[in-house]
Amino acid sequence: MSAIDFSCMHDVWIRNKEDGSLQRMDEPFYESIKVAPGTWRILSDGDYQYLVEGENEAVAIDTGYGAGNIREYMQSLTEKPLRYAFNTHEHFDHTANNSYFDKCFMTAGTAERATIPFPSFAGIDFPRDYPKEIVSAGFVYDLGGRTLEVLEMNFHAHSLMLLDRKERILFSGDEIMKMGGGPRAPRTVEEYYRQLSTIAAHRGEFDHLCAGAWCMMDATIIDQFMQSCEFVLSGGEGEPMTMGGRPHRPPLAPDPEGRTIYNRMDPRPQDMGHPHPVDGPSDPRVVTKFGIRFSYDANYIHDAK
Repeated sequence: MSAIDFSCMHDVWIRNKEDGSLQRMDEPFYESIKVAPGTWRILSDGDYQYLVEGENEAVAIDTGYGAGNIREYMQSLTEKPLRYAFNTHEHFDHTANNSYFDKCFMTAGTAERATIPFPSFAGIDFPRDYPKEIVSAGFVYDLGGRTLEVLEMNFHAHSLMLLDRKERILFSGDEIMKMGGGPRAPRTVEEYYRQLSTIAAHRGEFDHLCAGAWCMMDATIIDQFMQSCEFVLSGGEGEPMTMGGRPHRPPLAPDPEGRTIYNRMDPRPQDMGHPHPVDGPSDPRVVTKFGIRFSYDANYIHDAK
């Protein structure tokens, strides 16, 4: 297919996080590191993408929202044919470049919302009519000598995770994050714990998590989330939440030349959605006893009876 045209963003700049250098938004940028045998973490823009290789073929996990043909770049890393991609969830920074692939695997909820551009991409045409295959928990994709099994957890979005038993990695999207997380009201801690338990049932089959913004997290983070849930469900109370969310770098000072500059991987202010207000009193809390920030609403601990 023809390349997605970013030329209208030629005068928008991306700041690289390592050295502070600037690059035009319409210039392709790729950086990769091999994190396990046959496994690459890719940085373009948006959250990390991954390339996973088996004996017969390779597959992409998420497609980012950076300029350039990400499939072509990934293919340069492997000699195995690369045709397909999995989307961990629907958000644009994970699905923008889906149309470069022959087919994308995703949940039904993701299919409804995938590849809808964020406001900062206004003016760019991102095709949404690419072939899709709906998958759910239990689906297994065989790459040859290496399989990926779909697990589901849907609090951050309509998410799937991919369990790679061979290299003992769980590709977890944005559901499990190093800085923490938890259910947003009106979703309950009990519901979150129930879904998390389906992931924890596989705890002995993976040692690391590869997530959207974090790579090769120790699998003990699953234990930390479970402990946090159990603490709240048994009557423990978190501290009142005064601030939360993803830790961003401080906003950039105005550019002397008046240019629009975004930090690579950081959400852009106009793209950040806001959760719908809870219909009723809100009491946000955070538990930090187990090495993560577990957030919840004290009015939404147990399921309604």
